[in-house]
Amino acid sequence: MHAYLVAVMLVGGLAPMALASHLHGRWIEPREPYIPTLAVFFAMLGCLAVLGLVVLGPRMITGYQWWEVAVAGPVGWLMATATWRCDRWVMEKLATGQPPRAAGRPRTAPRTARTARPVGIGAGLGDVARPLRTAAETNRWGREERSRETRLGLFWLVTGAVLEELVYRGVYTRFAVAEVVWPLGVLLLTGATLAFTLSHLPFGWPHALAKLPLSLMALVVTLATGSVLTAVVGHAWFNVRVHRHYRSIYGGRGAAGA
Repeated sequence: MHAYLVAVMLVGGLAPMALASHLHGRWIEPREPYIPTLAVFFAMLGCLAVLGLVVLGPRMITGYQWWEVAVAGPVGWLMATATWRCDRWVMEKLATGQPPRAAGRPRTAPRTARTARPVGIGAGLGDVARPLRTAAETNRWGREERSRETRLGLFWLVTGAVLEELVYRGVYTRFAVAEVVWPLGVLLLTGATLAFTLSHLPFGWPHALAKLPLSLMALVVTLATGSVLTAVVGHAWFNVRVHRHYRSIYGGRGAAGA
C-alpha cells in the first residue's frame, strides 16, 4: 500500500494543470459550468500535499528548528524580490505586447474576441471585471487555454503559492533528499523544478519560462534551510506582487494576474 501511495504522490505532480484541465473540460464543466479549472487544479494540489504528509510526515514541511521560522520572512522577501525582477526581465524579452503601456488601461480586445463564461476573478466582479473580459482572446478554459491569461483574486493566488510549494518543494524535495539514493534524488529534484515551470504553460510559454527562476530559487532556499517555509513565504510574496502588477494595469477592487 505504501508503494502505491508513493507512486500516486510522485506521478500526480508531474502535470497536474494538464490533468485538471482535462478533468474539468470532460466531466466538470458540462455539469457545473461556473467552476473554474484552477479550482480543480488547487484541489488536486491539496490532495497531493495531504498525501505527502501521510507518506513523509510533518518533516515534509519543517525540520523543527526555530531559526527556520525566523529566516522564513526576510529570506522569503528577498527571494520574492529577486525572482520578481527575473520574471519581469524574461517577460519583457519573450512576451511581446504583454502588459499595456499605460497603467489602468486594458488592452484592446482582439477581433477574434467573443462573449463567453468568465473565469477566475472575472466570474464574480460584475462591471469591475468588464475590462478583464475584453483583455484576452477568450474567457473560457478549453482548447485555447494555452494562449490566454486567467485572472485571480489575491486569496487564490496566495493559496496557490502555498499549495504549489508544499507539493513541489515539500513533497518532492523531502522525498528526493531523504527517501532515495542521490542520483535518483537529483533526477527527481530536476523533474519537480521543470514540472512546476511547465505547469504554467496554460498562461503561455513566456509565463512558463519566466517561472523557472522562481522554481530554482525556491528549491535552493528549501535545500539550504531544510524547510519549505521560506519557499512558501517567498512564493506568496511573489504572487502578491503579481496581484499588484495586474491591478495597476486593469484597475478594479481585486483585479489580479496569473
